[in-house]
Amino acid sequence: MAESLDDKPRLGMFYTWFGVALFMAGKPKDSYDYLRKALDLGESSGNAKVVGYACTWLSWTCAELGLFDEGIGFGERGRKTAESFPSDQYLFFKPLGGLSYIYFMKGDIGRVIEGSKVLLDYGERTSNNRSKVFGHWVHSWNHFLTGDIESAQRSCKNAAEVALDPFYYQFPRIGLGMAYLLDGLFQEAEDVLQSSLRFCEKNGIGQLSEVANLFLASTLIAKGHMKQGLSMLEKAQQVLIINQRKFFSAQSEYMFGKVYSQIATGPTPGFSIMTKNIGFLAKNVPFAGKKAEEHFAKAIEIAKELGAKGLLGTANLDLGLFHKAKKRNDQAREYISEAIRIFEDCEAEIYLKQAKEAFGSMV
Repeated sequence: MAESLDDKPRLGMFYTWFGVALFMAGKPKDSYDYLRKALDLGESSGNAKVVGYACTWLSWTCAELGLFDEGIGFGERGRKTAESFPSDQYLFFKPLGGLSYIYFMKGDIGRVIEGSKVLLDYGERTSNNRSKVFGHWVHSWNHFLTGDIESAQRSCKNAAEVALDPFYYQFPRIGLGMAYLLDGLFQEAEDVLQSSLRFCEKNGIGQLSEVANLFLASTLIAKGHMKQGLSMLEKAQQVLIINQRKFFSAQSEYMFGKVYSQIATGPTPGFSIMTKNIGFLAKNVPFAGKKAEEHFAKAIEIAKELGAKGLLGTANLDLGLFHKAKKRNDQAREYISEAIRIFEDCEAEIYLKQAKEAFGSMV
């Protein structure tokens, strides 16, 4: 119906929102294709608003596809266009959110902090609640990148507290679930992630549900539901790969590496967990070390290809710690020293301290 109209701007805006719907369904490649059509129509018709909206969402879509430089270009263009529409608050905060998303994936802590401050300030000045949600949520990314997990929890809680609609509430809640997982609060992580997952699956928000599945799978494994959690992790990874979500595909490889590393190096599970998972452990323990190395190496390969320095640093650190646990100190030093170099470059203070302590303990 939209294509039957002889109206390029209206068709361009239709393609934009169709692209948004596809993005939120977790299909960034299809989203990218429609958003590029929208941009072409906006440019050919001279409609700045269509151009601005298409570029805004292309920044988010390019982030998912690992097209960081292209996404930054679109995000900056979206922000520039917003100057011509000062009353359109959405066109101000949304491309800034997309740019911050890319800088988070790149591990650029300074840009993430800058984005969070502008979003929070704009939200306060204009009483734009969604900008405030994004501001606190983006601020949590800074803490995730530095390794300050307790502060990441607080920022996610702040974002959730100011959210007025259920959709925006899910973004920081999934971040909170991730923070709980990293902090060893497994029951809290499961409760938060299960709640968000129910909402996202009911409403077809694949963009968030597959990320929630990644962290929920790891939570279930940590709680002793190993077979169920590993199966969930495998399924989530396949969906991410099919939809070309490269950063989170790398994240899934890293999480597989963590799982198999812990199986291979300990600590030994308690008796009740052992009895519940005896078949799983018998099948996986003999090959866990090899699988850990393979998955960490794959995460490093993808992160390096993307220029995702935060993930690259943690993957190198954990692979180094795995070799250290196996008494392979030469290999451990190689990977941990690389992690130190990356964390120094990113100014990821807490991770840097952990890496230096691990390296120093081998001298």
